Amino acid sequence: MKTLFIGQNCIHLKSVDSTNSYASELLRQIRPPEGTVIYTFEQLNGRGQRGNTWESEPNKNTAFTVVLYPSFLSPGRQFLLNKIISLAVADLMAELLGASDKAKEIKIKWPNDIYAGGKKTAGILIENTLRENTIQSAIAGIGININQTEFSPAVNAVSLAMLADKEFDLMQTIDLLCEFIEARYLLLKANKIEGIDNAYLQRLYQLEEWCNYTSESQTFEGKIIGVSFLGKLQVILKSDEVREFNLKEIQFM
Repeated sequence: MKTLFIGQNCIHLKSVDSTNSYASELLRQIRPPEGTVIYTFEQLNGRGQRGNTWESEPNKNTAFTVVLYPSFLSPGRQFLLNKIISLAVADLMAELLGASDKAKEIKIKWPNDIYAGGKKTAGILIENTLRENTIQSAIAGIGININQTEFSPAVNAVSLAMLADKEFDLMQTIDLLCEFIEARYLLLKANKIEGIDNAYLQRLYQLEEWCNYTSESQTFEGKIIGVSFLGKLQVILKSDEVREFNLKEIQFM
């Protein structure tokens, strides 16, 4: 693996309820090296945003958690972790899809789902532990649809195999993902914030598009114009009012 620390300590589990839950328990017992990766190809009860579960066919997809110690970030800047992990997953997909038109469709649906052609290809769940004024630890869980080709009708999902019309080597995706996470994380440590912000906006799903959203049981038309310093979604309404939303305050239609 061509990395300095991400993935240099790897824990492969044949199956597990959730790689994030495993990582949380591991952190309660010891302090593993930064960049420790827990991965499996059979996650039984993956967790997502809003308490959702992650549907994954055994030995077809990857479930992956990386342990980080971003003590250089204040709690108020923790959304930057969402940005770099999202960008790393988008980087991976762009690499695997190559120069195809499908690669151009890869978008980050705020805050950190990865979409291609309007369908979900990956989900991310980042859980931070704060102490005083620092982020003591962060566990970033990533589920990626790699080779699965059938999903339940209720799931708006697509896999890389469906996009590329071929299967991928699961271990190769792990190795590449480690490389892309490390590259983005090192940029964050070097305080290259402007570049990270710009890259995230360039990938942002429905940016500068008039679309329908729901908030407080009301549907409205709005246009995403950005993301605030604290990670709130910024939406301009037809009345020219700009509103900011937290994770559970707005739903995409």
